[in-house]
Amino acid sequence: MAYHANLSATRARRWTMRAGLALLAGIMAGWLLGWQAGLAAAVLTTGADWVYHHRRHSSAAAWRKGAAGERATARRLRSLELAGYIVLHDRALPRSRANIDHLVIGPTGVFVIDSKKWHRRTTIKPGGGTLWVGRTPIDKIVRPVVFEARTVSEVLRRATGRPVDVVTVIAVHGARLPRWGAITVGGTTLMRASRLHGQITRRANRYSLTDVAALAQAAEHAFPPYTSE
Repeated sequence: MAYHANLSATRARRWTMRAGLALLAGIMAGWLLGWQAGLAAAVLTTGADWVYHHRRHSSAAAWRKGAAGERATARRLRSLELAGYIVLHDRALPRSRANIDHLVIGPTGVFVIDSKKWHRRTTIKPGGGTLWVGRTPIDKIVRPVVFEARTVSEVLRRATGRPVDVVTVIAVHGARLPRWGAITVGGTTLMRASRLHGQITRRANRYSLTDVAALAQAAEHAFPPYTSE
């Protein structure tokens, strides 16, 4: 993964900078206040720098968990390719920093699928007139997926000259969902990732193989592989 490559490439540089900062702080404090103050300043500088980078690393850990969810969903979607579907992973939206986790195009429609890997103890329950995923309101989770789907719909409409409805799905790994395994909020369905294949293939056919090929070609061109650079 890109994360691990970047982490390995920058580890030596981070430690060199950390040592340099500690040495500089120690020399200045030692010159002004004595060697004991210099030693304390070096230790404190190293500790403060470690805390700062640890907090940044916590954000990276959340990213890794999300990436693990995307990989797990990708494995679930492989069977669709054998059924005549085109599956694109980790695609960039034009003029946006957002990315589409999974874009599925096939006889039964066009689907934007977002992967979520939550802790198995994460609760999904109502409160205050909305649903909550842990301490996060469901709207905050659904809104980005809806934005992605609207963009896909508009881009494909312009490319093909015909309206394109896009179905939004959030594939959930880890967290417990209701016994029936799905929740629909504002047209977006949250469901266990294990149910994705059936959710997609059981719909009525909307497109011919020719249509699927044309939509997939347009999507491949309009939504290139995502890069964080």
